[in-house]
Amino acid sequence: MEDKEYEFVHETIKKKPVNKKKLLRRTVLTAALAVVFGLVACVTFLLIEPVINNVLNPEKISKVEFPEEKKEVKPQELLTEESVARQEVQRQEAAVEEAKEEAIQSATTAFGIDQYKELYQDLYAYAQDSMDFMVSVIGISEMQDWLQGTFENENTTAGLILADNTAELLILADTGSMGNASQYYVRFCDKQMTEAHIKQKDSQTGLTILAVSKDEIHSTTMEEIRIAELGISGDDAIVGQPVIAIGAPQGTYGSVSYGMITANKGRLNLTDASYNLLTTDLNTGTAPSGVLINLEGKVLGVMAGSVSGQPLTVFGISDIKTLIAKLSNNEKRAYFGIKGVDVTDDAHKEMNVPYGAYVTEVVSQSPAMRAGVSNGDIITKIGDHLISSYKEYRAVIMSLSPQNVVEMTVMRFDGTEYKEVILEITAEEAE
Repeated sequence: MEDKEYEFVHETIKKKPVNKKKLLRRTVLTAALAVVFGLVACVTFLLIEPVINNVLNPEKISKVEFPEEKKEVKPQELLTEESVARQEVQRQEAAVEEAKEEAIQSATTAFGIDQYKELYQDLYAYAQDSMDFMVSVIGISEMQDWLQGTFENENTTAGLILADNTAELLILADTGSMGNASQYYVRFCDKQMTEAHIKQKDSQTGLTILAVSKDEIHSTTMEEIRIAELGISGDDAIVGQPVIAIGAPQGTYGSVSYGMITANKGRLNLTDASYNLLTTDLNTGTAPSGVLINLEGKVLGVMAGSVSGQPLTVFGISDIKTLIAKLSNNEKRAYFGIKGVDVTDDAHKEMNVPYGAYVTEVVSQSPAMRAGVSNGDIITKIGDHLISSYKEYRAVIMSLSPQNVVEMTVMRFDGTEYKEVILEITAEEAE
C-alpha cells in the first residue's frame, strides 16, 4: 500500500490590535461609575443610618419630675417641756448678749448713704448672677398692613430654663401675649440665639413649655447657662421674705425690682384648676414677665399675664409644679369643665352645707354638663378620692388622663336637704 502524503493547513491566529483610545474610554467610564456608586452609597448611608439607628437604639428622653416638697418640722414641735424651759433660758441669755453686740455695733457704725448704695449694688449683682438660668423668648408672627401687605411682627417675653430631658432644654414662659406666633427663638445669657418649638401650652394660664434641641446649642453656651432651682412657696414663713424680680418685670428684658412677699393666701380658681398666688409690694411696668427669686437664688413665683396687676402678683411655684411637669413631659391633661370654690366654715356651720368643691359654673357642652353636673352641686368624691375643697378637686383632675371614666359623687340640694347623687363622667383632653 502506497504511503500517501498528507498536508495540513497551518493557521496562525493574530491578536487583534489593542484600541488604546477605546480602552482608555472604558477605563475612565468604569472609574466614573465607581465614583458615582460610591457617592450614592455614601449619601444613602448618611440619610438612612440615623433612621436605622433611631429604630435600633431609640434616644431615651428623661422624664421631668420635681422632688416632693417636705414641710420643715419646726424645732419646737420636737421639744419636751424640760428642753423647752432649758432652751428658753439659753435663748434669753443669747438675746441679752446679742443686744449688747447690736448696741456696740450701732454705736460704732452708722448705716449711711454709702452703705445704702452698697446694699443695692449687691442686690443688682446677685440679680445679674441669676440671669444665667433666664432667657429671652422671641415670637415671630405674620401681620397684614393697611395695603394688605405682610410683615413680620416680633414679641418678646422672659423665660426660665426649667429642665434638661437629655435631648432638649425645656423653657418655661408666659406666651399668652404672643398671639399666634409661627416661629419661636430663645436668646441665652451669652446672646446666642436658637430656634425653639412649643412642646405644650396651658391655654388658661398662658404658661408654656418650649423645647430647644441640645444639638443646636453651642458647647460654650451650655457652659454659661444652668437649670433654675425651684423653691417652696406654700410655707407661711415665706411672707415677709425679701425677693428679687428678674427677667423683664418692668417690661424690658434685663430689668430688676426689689421688695418682699406680703401675702401667700391668694387663689385663682379657673376651669378644673386652682392656683396659689403670691402678692408682693413691687410695682412693675406694663406686660411684666419673668420670675421671683429669694436671696438663695431659688424660684418662688412665675409672672404671667393671667394674674397681672399692681402690686405684682405671681403664681406660687409650688402650686404649678404638677402642671409644668405635665407640660414638660407632653402629657395629655384631663378636662371636665367645672369651675368652683371651697365651702367655707361659716357656710358649713350655719347652713349645713357639706364640705367639698362647690360648683359655681359648668362649661357648656363639657363632659361635666353631659354627665349631669349642675351649678350648686358639691363634689365630695371622684373615684376613690374624697374631695373636701376645690384644690383637692383640681389635684384629682391633674392625676387623670383623657378618656378616663370615673364616678363622681355630688351632694345636691333638693329644696330641703342635700342628697347624694352619683354620676359617671368621661374626661376629655384639656387645651
